[in-house]
Amino acid sequence: MLDSPAQQQPAVTPEVEQSFAHCHHVSKTRAKNFYYGMKLTPEPKRSALYTIYAFMRACDDLADEPLDESPHTPTSDPRPEVRRERINVFREQMQKIVDNPHAPLPDDPSWPAFNYVMQTYNIDPAYLHSMLDGQIADLTQHRYETFDDLYNYCYNVASTVGLTCTAIWGFLPHTDMCENLKLAEYRGIALQLTNILRDLAEDAERDRIYLPLDELNEYGLTEDALLSLVPSPEYDRFMNFQIERAYDYYNKAVDLETKLYPDCRGTCWAMMRIYRGLLDQIAVNPRRVLTDRVRLSTPSKLTIMLAAKFKKKY
Repeated sequence: MLDSPAQQQPAVTPEVEQSFAHCHHVSKTRAKNFYYGMKLTPEPKRSALYTIYAFMRACDDLADEPLDESPHTPTSDPRPEVRRERINVFREQMQKIVDNPHAPLPDDPSWPAFNYVMQTYNIDPAYLHSMLDGQIADLTQHRYETFDDLYNYCYNVASTVGLTCTAIWGFLPHTDMCENLKLAEYRGIALQLTNILRDLAEDAERDRIYLPLDELNEYGLTEDALLSLVPSPEYDRFMNFQIERAYDYYNKAVDLETKLYPDCRGTCWAMMRIYRGLLDQIAVNPRRVLTDRVRLSTPSKLTIMLAAKFKKKY
């Protein structure tokens, strides 16, 4: 089997080992769906994925409700300008590490691992900056007029994750890099559209609509009608259209695994299958998301993991 090429790696110090362990703990306790796929990745790439997840989880926490008073979570102040400042401080810390990996690190357990990963893998910092831009936009922008507007948001908060992961997994040589990156972008769009449909009721309770307003109007729905979470024929037609578009983006990215090194294809495929499984459940009954959070059972996720582990053809 063709494996990913070895990369030049800095020394793994005890501090870095402890940091990797912390990132693993964050991933295990908080990445309810992605963790199942990440476990399939061989080391050292598995620890790199845990680290990137912990980094992105920390960014997400800065824009969301606080979990505790640790340096990686915001204060209880809900004002957007306060959260924006916290995110920008986080951005500055990240960029200092990128610019000078030998500089003193911020006092947080995940930064040593992040520094190691950024030195080891060819991750474009622009992806991380775009992800932070998405978190900042989410502080105040809770409506999207068109799908183009929504696409940009999905790219920032989701496609950037996929693009960062592919930098760790590695693309096969002699493949078209522009095509490869587009496939990763489309996969991120598919996953985020699935998230949006799954979380429709939760977002509505916070007066958030992550679906195009012009399409609401086209299908005879108002913002108030969607926020009321009351089913209707108009809702059914609108949701069926949104579901089909999400499937379209899964289909556009169907060749992504074939472009990756074989040792990481299973991880990528398992993550996709878990989220596509959520979309499959929503497609069976689009009204379910109005009253229930769609989930895949643990046995279903384990079945996907086993299938990914022994899958030979993608």
